[in-house]
Amino acid sequence: MASKTTASLTASSSPYCVLVPQEPLLPWISDNVLAILLPTVVYAVAGGFFHLLDVYELFGSYRIHPSQDELKRNHVTRWQCLQIVVRYHVMQIVIGLFLSYGNEPPMVGDEACKIHQAANVVRSIPNPVPMILNTIGIDARQLSQSTRASSATLAHIIGGKYQPVTNSIHALNSSSSSSSNILSSNDNFTDLELTLAKVSVTILTPLLQYLLALIVVDTWIYFTHRLCHVNRTLYRLVHAQHHRIYVPYAYGAVYAHWLESLFLDILSFVLAGEIARLSPRQSMLFGTAATIKTIGDHCGYVFPWDPMGWFNKNGPEFHDLHHQSWGLKYNFSTYTVFWDNLLGTTWADKEAAEKRYQRVRDLTRRKGASNPEAEGPLVNKEMEREVTVEEKKV
Repeated sequence: MASKTTASLTASSSPYCVLVPQEPLLPWISDNVLAILLPTVVYAVAGGFFHLLDVYELFGSYRIHPSQDELKRNHVTRWQCLQIVVRYHVMQIVIGLFLSYGNEPPMVGDEACKIHQAANVVRSIPNPVPMILNTIGIDARQLSQSTRASSATLAHIIGGKYQPVTNSIHALNSSSSSSSNILSSNDNFTDLELTLAKVSVTILTPLLQYLLALIVVDTWIYFTHRLCHVNRTLYRLVHAQHHRIYVPYAYGAVYAHWLESLFLDILSFVLAGEIARLSPRQSMLFGTAATIKTIGDHCGYVFPWDPMGWFNKNGPEFHDLHHQSWGLKYNFSTYTVFWDNLLGTTWADKEAAEKRYQRVRDLTRRKGASNPEAEGPLVNKEMEREVTVEEKKV
């Protein structure tokens, strides 16, 4: 039988909650393990989807690069890339299993206690209102009495407190079939208090956790990624491997040196999960979203219906520019554009970028025509030398 834990509160008339281990989403695997494996599954599915688009040349009008450019410019074959990608996911899974070894299932059953605590906080918020109003010359007591007839809630706020009405936290407890709480009958809350408390516990707090995790990952990756470009030794020995791909494709998103995979990618998510205190199920959602974003950044397609493009300018075009020989010092961020915009590393000249893209396409076409049997890396080296010369004229 699963063990139970009682969570008690110091406030008088507060509920007490019996904590029990959370049932796993899938009966044959724990949530901790599923949170580790899910990003790899999502990566395989999303990467495979875009690979099929490449193979069958679907949606070619939305490609950033002509399909033939991949063979002429990239310094690594898809098979070589796939081997490194598999290594990355093996590392990710092994490290995740090691760090989560012995972790018990998360405990649940304390939602009513959390809402009770939040409701008490909400109840205390209006306490300074009378003092503030009196300080600026407004009689809070008189104003509260005059507004009572039109809005009892507003009158209570002006007066500095809510008055209990008929709604009890018992209603909340009885409406939740998954909770095993026994609540006190002495502490009633208004509709507004309960609503704000429920929103805070069930929506606002998780959103703030996700936001904090995003800030941690985005900040870590921006500065470590930029360091890999600023420090020539790091770039030459570690990060240059990722930039052997000039024409990115989806499943090559995590093609990188193992040190980069460990310290830039995997460590960032370990830190984010610990700092934001993400539960296994929150980690599933966060890891899935991050994986889809990473795949999308490297997919090589710009779709007009891309939902991430509606909220964030950091997308396939943004990151693809960073993979070009002339864009290596720009667009370091992976998830947002905050740090690039703040520190002036965003490539903002779209017209100049398009000219460079066109010059690369023209040079690739000419080299391919004059050396039809040449290997991609050979053509690419010759081409990049010409691009460098041309860039000095721009």
